[in-house]
Amino acid sequence: MANGFEPQNIRNVVIVGHKGTGKTFLAEAMLYVGGATQAIGTVAAKTSILDDEPEEQSRLGTLQTSVAHVVWRNTKINIIDTPGEGGLFGDTRTAMSAADAVILVVSAKDGVQPMTERVSNWAAEMNLPRFVIFTKCDIEHVQVAPAIEATKKRLKIAIAPLQVLVGEGANMRGVVDLRTGNVFVDKADGPNPKPGTDVPADAKDAVSKARGQLVDDVAATDDALTEKYLEEGDLTAQDLETGIRNAIGKGALVPYFYAGLGAPYGVASLLDAIVDVCPDPTKHAAWPGTGEGDLERPNSKDGPTTAFCFKTTIDPHAGRASCVRVLTGVLKSDATLLNGTQKERVGALFNLVGKPAGAALTEVYAGDIVAITKLKTVKTGDTLSEDRKPFTYAAPLPPPALFARVVVMTDRAVGEKISLGLSKLAEEDCSLKVYHDEQNHDLVVAGLSQLHIDVMLERLKRRNGLDCVLGPPRIPYKETIARKVTGIEGKHKKQSGGHGQFGVCMIDMEPLPRGSGFVFDDAIVGGAIPRNFIPSVEKGIVKTAARGYLAGFPVVDFKVRLWDGKYHDVDSSDAAFQLAGSKAFKAAMAKAQPTILEPMVKLEVTVPTATLGDIMGDLNSRRGRILGTETQDAYSIVNAQVPLVEVLEYEPKLRALTQGTGTFTMTMDRYEPVPAMLQEKVIKDSGFKAVEDED
Repeated sequence: MANGFEPQNIRNVVIVGHKGTGKTFLAEAMLYVGGATQAIGTVAAKTSILDDEPEEQSRLGTLQTSVAHVVWRNTKINIIDTPGEGGLFGDTRTAMSAADAVILVVSAKDGVQPMTERVSNWAAEMNLPRFVIFTKCDIEHVQVAPAIEATKKRLKIAIAPLQVLVGEGANMRGVVDLRTGNVFVDKADGPNPKPGTDVPADAKDAVSKARGQLVDDVAATDDALTEKYLEEGDLTAQDLETGIRNAIGKGALVPYFYAGLGAPYGVASLLDAIVDVCPDPTKHAAWPGTGEGDLERPNSKDGPTTAFCFKTTIDPHAGRASCVRVLTGVLKSDATLLNGTQKERVGALFNLVGKPAGAALTEVYAGDIVAITKLKTVKTGDTLSEDRKPFTYAAPLPPPALFARVVVMTDRAVGEKISLGLSKLAEEDCSLKVYHDEQNHDLVVAGLSQLHIDVMLERLKRRNGLDCVLGPPRIPYKETIARKVTGIEGKHKKQSGGHGQFGVCMIDMEPLPRGSGFVFDDAIVGGAIPRNFIPSVEKGIVKTAARGYLAGFPVVDFKVRLWDGKYHDVDSSDAAFQLAGSKAFKAAMAKAQPTILEPMVKLEVTVPTATLGDIMGDLNSRRGRILGTETQDAYSIVNAQVPLVEVLEYEPKLRALTQGTGTFTMTMDRYEPVPAMLQEKVIKDSGFKAVEDED
């Protein structure tokens, strides 16, 4: 096909949920039933189309976003499969930005699990219609009804069945589609199953009751339908279809479906529902912009070309592939577009079945998802747009990177390769941060969790053959003074063959308010020190302050007043007065009650209210100060100020305390003195040795 599908014939769904619920099996079953693949791939057998990375095969789970498509009833359904592990949810949130509807997967065996709630809340925040799929319905002894009730209660959504389950647990035989009347019983052995019309005798009562409930639920979402229902006692098939579509689109109704793990029961009915009642791309709200230019762009293939890259992969052999959602306009294979300020030539366009596949396309329309190969500058989270009308999509931000580690450098050349390799991984995953700590001169890699970092390092080793050793991040402590001292002399005098070295300065030093930095006050009068040597004194103080006094951390928030000194016409020099300034500074520090400052962060922790006591107790044990709490439904938000050193390992602790449901954000706040009982430990751990001034 030279061209892509029209927007009205496209559906974009993202599959989300807790890990281990069967999300990837569902996606693989959709591809198989739709005829896109010859068999249902599995991770365990290493035949999965979507989880085909070596790291996913070894860990038996989805670790990054994958995309595939199936054509069902002349409609292209783009399926986005996402990780279910909370520590990898950066990919999940970014992928949701490219979808028009969310398929929320809930295990009928395990019910609503922690990550299920988080992604459901994200879908609500992003105004994305939701479908719920209860998986594992064919597991022996499973009972689906409790999972349905738990979903209604915990997710606080109005769910309604679009299918009736025929058989349960090991006796599951299929489903009846309430919307169409199609019967998919014992029809799970091949692709494109032809539905029957005869409802099994043992399911007729359940079907009748469920359809009556569905009509009630749909009628309640629309005043006109309510009136018609009250007058006529029922809704026509067309009224029901329109009512379901409208209710789903505005979030008034969340339909639910059933699926197994042993065979693709119910999948054909699900694909039918996606085509018939899932919103097409033209129904998506206008895309918001950021910065200068358009504030938003409506979904239309008639607008200027705009495409959002929600996933980049950089394979050492296949090269770079960028998965993009075409937001507006027509994306052509030979177009030149802007990525920020950089021009990009669009190369080949491909549909996706896990990897770019099939014949290259010449153009695709607004609403479609395709892969662009060999783009040079585009990374995950970037927007491509026309030069004449540049635009940047204001995508929801990924979760902040909260788990940081320092790369232990043993070899400079290898270190540069590691830095480059990690930077490429960060281009693929916008929740991975790689940066240089200017104070400690460290290369830092930060992610959402220990698992997130571990997966990245495994990928780095496989792709680049590089072993990366990590250590705990170094806390950016600072030093300061607590009292004012006056009349401090700094004297440098050295006599050798030829010219000697001579410089004397007199200073006062006092503390300044936190955040003031360093202030130098030139109070020399009468030429006690020549004007050209006064900057030398300041330079000597600045250099020595940067090296630290107690533990090697920069000295900040102090003022030096230079008020007197001595010089020699021949022996005084810039170097002599730098050393005099350095010695004066050290002498002043010895008397000015030096102290170490530690960084404090503001922590906002969102947890189930039932765990609030444990969370506050844990924060108190970390020297935290609780600033306030508020409750929103079943969750509580705790605001606290905590020393950074105490929350370096907070992510795994919070997960353990809340069974994975707690989240937090952390921002730098201020510096405060380290308690006296801890200061000696910080000094000892620093291994600092003072550098003697050169004579």
